[in-house]
Amino acid sequence: MFGSRTNGRQPFYSSQQDRRARAWRNWTCVCLLSVALTGTLLPARADIVSDKSDLFIPHHLRTLQRTDWIHVILQLDSSEGAGTSLHKQFRAEEAQIRSLGGEVLQRLPVINALAVRIPAQQVNQLASLPFVLHMSEDVPVRKHDDFTRIHTGADVALQQYGLDGTGITVAVLDSGIYPHQDLTNPTNGASRILANVDCVPNTANAIDQCGHGTHVAGIIGGNGSASTGSQFSHTYMGIAPKVNLINVRVLDQNGSGAVSNIIAGVQWCIANQAAYNIRVMNMSVGHPVGESFAQDPLDQAVEQAWKAGIVVVCASGNNGRQNSVFTAGGANEGWGISYGSVEVPGNDPYVITVGAMKNLDGVHTHDAVATYSSRGPSLVDHTLKPDIVAPGNQIVSLYLPGGTLEGEMPSNVVSPSQYTINPPSGAQPQYFILSGTSMATPVVTGAVALMLQANPSLTPDTIKGRLMMTSDKWNFPDGTTDSCTFGTGYLNIPAALSCTAMATQPSISPQLITTSSGSVVINGTNIACGTNAIWGTNALWGLNAIWGTNAIWGTNTLSASNSIYADSSAWSDDSAAADDSIYEESILGAGE
Repeated sequence: MFGSRTNGRQPFYSSQQDRRARAWRNWTCVCLLSVALTGTLLPARADIVSDKSDLFIPHHLRTLQRTDWIHVILQLDSSEGAGTSLHKQFRAEEAQIRSLGGEVLQRLPVINALAVRIPAQQVNQLASLPFVLHMSEDVPVRKHDDFTRIHTGADVALQQYGLDGTGITVAVLDSGIYPHQDLTNPTNGASRILANVDCVPNTANAIDQCGHGTHVAGIIGGNGSASTGSQFSHTYMGIAPKVNLINVRVLDQNGSGAVSNIIAGVQWCIANQAAYNIRVMNMSVGHPVGESFAQDPLDQAVEQAWKAGIVVVCASGNNGRQNSVFTAGGANEGWGISYGSVEVPGNDPYVITVGAMKNLDGVHTHDAVATYSSRGPSLVDHTLKPDIVAPGNQIVSLYLPGGTLEGEMPSNVVSPSQYTINPPSGAQPQYFILSGTSMATPVVTGAVALMLQANPSLTPDTIKGRLMMTSDKWNFPDGTTDSCTFGTGYLNIPAALSCTAMATQPSISPQLITTSSGSVVINGTNIACGTNAIWGTNALWGLNAIWGTNAIWGTNTLSASNSIYADSSAWSDDSAAADDSIYEESILGAGE
């Protein structure tokens, strides 16, 4: 789901998810195992870069010439600038970076960081600067690509509760939003897009040129005006059809962007939260895990938004297939299960991470997990993800005429004849079909908007807890379950609206550990989650209760011998780790 990269970075192109994406995850796991066993990366590195950086930088340096450039995010040691203003501190540090031939592209004070472009031969010297606390590569971030309302209960929320998102503002960090007529106020024709923010370098405006962000925005808040009336047979409406939107463009026309773009967008939302009543942030984007969430700059940025009172909803990713070749009778409908495939920032324990479900025959109880939906736990930290699943397959939403996605998938344009009775000659299409966890994420974002409309005092932690507590527990067709696939279950909006539980501690998704017998269990003593409690004693629930009595996995056991906890043989195919296309991801047009 990528297009060409800009700003001097290597190009990458859209293709089907294949062995190279898998090999990249394999390579990171081999490196992580090496760290655990030897205390260093393979091959051994003696320079300071190994001690201060994520996994991506040392790997990428092996593929670069000395005069090539690399983009990094520097997290700064605030003690080095003690007693000076942040502006003066940045200015002094930037001078030292320039002395190495580097260029500062963005200041990111939300995480006390700088986005920097520097020759590869100077990375060691950069890491040696005393104010550089940690370095992460500014890797590319990608988009993760009419049963949504009925199969989540959004129709009930409108009909019985009268909830439509009125008064709530959602920030959409994506490829931009096209001013489609379904995003206007039907009473006066005014746009419900309150602001347009462009965080993509060297672009003229924030309007979508890809189509992904417009589609996402329609799932959240499209009001169906382009398909409403006696002449229409179907109305395509979003979850919260009167919600306000903030268009934060962080991806280019090809749906690609850098981590620093996303952080700049998060930073803007936090700074303008009060001015626009921004309560929710939708992030249908991601990149592979290369370090702990405690160090990853994008994870740190979304945590700042969460702690500022903004509910952050993230896609789990579309890497759930272990194999690129179908095998009849195999797991995950013949594609194999790729555990540990959740992406950043969905790996962060604070945020709400969403996997994708698909409609098989129109019967809600028959819905199944989409084969591509990424599975947990997260790499490095082994956080139990996703948190919840929602409809994400073959979703009809808003269409961007002439956008990149239309050019790539012209058959996904919904003909007016499919929703119009005797359409007039020359009727222009208004809707488009996409699939992916990108589409499931805004379904949950819309649900959050409805919950906040019903009770504006709810905190992000209580909202996350209520959504997970009230989700419908879901199984595979054979009756087995797997919390690394379904999280706590399938989104149920009416149940979440009826819930009265309150969170007394941060709603941090728990960590998984292996016991001496090889079983995988929730770490009940994880300090981040509170001793002997997941989300607080006597608060939302007791230890393990949300995942079922005395069982996390049911009979579909995930054990140390068949999971990401296994030895390196489970991740041995690193032959393509240096491939230029390691970041490839498919756009899921029709889905499956």
